[in-house]
Amino acid sequence: MTPKNTLWALLALMFACGMSDALYAASHVHMPVWWMLLSAFLLSFLPYYWYRLDSEARLYRRPRWMSTAVVAMAPIGIPLYLLRSRPQGGRLVSLARMSGFLLMMLGASLAGVIAFFLMPG
Repeated sequence: MTPKNTLWALLALMFACGMSDALYAASHVHMPVWWMLLSAFLLSFLPYYWYRLDSEARLYRRPRWMSTAVVAMAPIGIPLYLLRSRPQGGRLVSLARMSGFLLMMLGASLAGVIAFFLMPG
């Protein structure tokens, strides 16, 4: 799997999470525990997996503390990784691209909600 494919998988997961949130909210049923655990695991695993693949492609040595930060606090750990792993001129560009991807994740979740309500039946 490539880093780009990992990001596509993360967008697909956000779409599925949006759809499932809308489904269970509309039916007034509690979300199954297995789905909450699986989606929480994947929302932690996929960013870490991207980080691992990206750092290997860039030959960046991953400090243990940064790996922990990416898993435990991805909104802080990933920008730190981007700032430390990118060359001087590309740091702001990488942070801007990350911000754009965060907007895409929110859009995918919203698209999942909208798709649920547009489904016939």
